[in-house]
Formats: sequence, structure tokens, C-alpha cells
Amino acid sequence: MNEKNDKEIPAYRTRLKSERSDRLYVQILEELTRNKRYRDPAFTARQMAEILHTNTRYISAAIANCTGGNYNMMVNKFRLRDACRMMQSPRYAHLTTEEIGLLAGFSSRQAFYLAFSRVYDITPRAYRLGLKP
Repeated sequence: MNEKNDKEIPAYRTRLKSERSDRLYVQILEELTRNKRYRDPAFTARQMAEILHTNTRYISAAIANCTGGNYNMMVNKFRLRDACRMMQSPRYAHLTTEEIGLLAGFSSRQAFYLAFSRVYDITPRAYRLGLKP
């Protein structure tokens, strides 16, 4: 089992039944989006687990089972979506890309640029400059 795709699935992921996993995933999505908790850079999977009366392993398992990703990837997806919308909106034209990243929930400019570049293969600044007519 040398290849990355041949890795064994961690036991905690297989212990969580698919119906429970799906339900927990929906609860996670609702909790993140209802109050835009993803915009809080200090909001953690541990806090999510406490709110949903579960543990972080089940949070991780539900997200991994439903998306193939992890908690941070999911949170950053929401943040990046909001950041892109803000960069496209004239309402936020007076803000720098760093300010937009912070408003979207990233803890620093570096975290924003790294996450953005990984997903879009371009810097936020270059993305924003490409939007201008």
C-alpha cells in the first residue's frame, strides 16, 4: 500500500454510520453558515463539536465522509467564496485584498494568500486586477 489512494481509512471514519455522518454534516453546514461562523478566524472544530454535542473526531469523520476534505478546507471554501464575491462587488472596491481576506475570516494576509493561491492558482491581487475592465 504505497500509493496515496491506497491508504487505509482511519477507524474513526468507519465507526460513524453513513446516516449519522450525513446528519452531522448537515448540522455542521447549518452551524457554519447560519451565523457565518466561518468568518470568525478563531472558531475551531473543537467549538463546533461542543455546540453540536459531539467530538472533534466525529466532526472530522462527517466532513471527510461527505466531502473527502477536512474541517479547515471546508471553512476556507466558504471564506474564499465570500472573498471572491467581495472582490467582484463595487461595494468593497475601497478595501484592499488583505482587508477583504480578513473580513472573509482569514486570520492573516499570509493565510488568505496561501489558501487563495492553492485553490485558484493565482494571488488574490492578480485575481482582482483581472476583474477590472
